[in-house]
Amino acid sequence: MRRNDGKSRRDSGSTNFSRFGSSDRGRFDSSPREMHKATCADCGKECEVPFIPKEGRPVYCKECYAKHRPQRF
Repeated sequence: MRRNDGKSRRDSGSTNFSRFGSSDRGRFDSSPREMHKATCADCGKECEVPFIPKEGRPVYCKECYAKHRPQRF
């Protein structure tokens, strides 16, 4: 597509970002994620998750999450 100044939209000199965000799945910084302690709702093991657990919502450790995760096709 051409703009009024004769340049195509791709040649505008702007940084080229992919349509769906950066390659690191939307994280804009490279710092490590803050992890929060939680207790697995299935096995009771203490684990760490990259989000703040909310009361009333189950949190699973890596092993138990694999059991509850929907099957991929």
